Amino acid sequence: MNSGKAAPEGLELAVELLRSSYLPVVSTGAGMSRESGVRTFRGEEGYWREHRAEDLASLEGIRKDPVLVWEWYRERLGACEELIPHKGYEALYRLQEHSGRLPVVTQNVDGLHQKAGIRDVIELHGSLRTASCLAGCGAPPVRMEQGLFENMPPRCVCGSILRPDVVLFGEDLPEQALKRALRLAGRCDLMIVVGTSMVVYPAAALPMIALRSGARVIEINTVETPLSSLEGTLFLRGTAGSVLPELAKAVIRSC
Repeated sequence: MNSGKAAPEGLELAVELLRSSYLPVVSTGAGMSRESGVRTFRGEEGYWREHRAEDLASLEGIRKDPVLVWEWYRERLGACEELIPHKGYEALYRLQEHSGRLPVVTQNVDGLHQKAGIRDVIELHGSLRTASCLAGCGAPPVRMEQGLFENMPPRCVCGSILRPDVVLFGEDLPEQALKRALRLAGRCDLMIVVGTSMVVYPAAALPMIALRSGARVIEINTVETPLSSLEGTLFLRGTAGSVLPELAKAVIRSC
């Protein structure tokens, strides 16, 4: 590979699986974002070590203390705006351009896939880039930008408080996004699962559905998960920012 680093074990088989695939799908989790500096919610550096989830990520929390909630989302938005997609995102963009079709299902709300130029992103947990009327007045979503926070809490044109367009605790996932993700999982012949702990459902069910439907799964992660040892899964140990560029380079070069 001329990169000075050994290719991850199983890379050649992964290249062949991707080259021969007629409908590959990518599924990404928090591990994908973490490499670009996005804080996760769980773990030692997670948000939930500092705040109660119920206070900041629920409709009840917004109604109880909207200023507190929106101060937190302003902080998150500001942090995300400064982030740059790592080389793994760039590799997915190249693979998508090369194949002409590579849907990406993500649990992440930070918009880093889109910032890297990746198209056809299915956001299972919503988006941090827009906000909508908490009262559901029907006004179109507004773009989340720093000007929105000049008066706290931000309000809709109807006067009601706005809410971020992320999936809050107790809410269902966006119906159309979930339906399409499930449909792709059942129809694809290859799923590339990147940086997910396989503990958050229903996203964790997607590779299981793919395997049951006869697809192969390539898992890229720094640690093994409940998916890693299942029949039909090829586990590539490493970060998304190191493995995906190697995979993309090998696939494109071999064609």
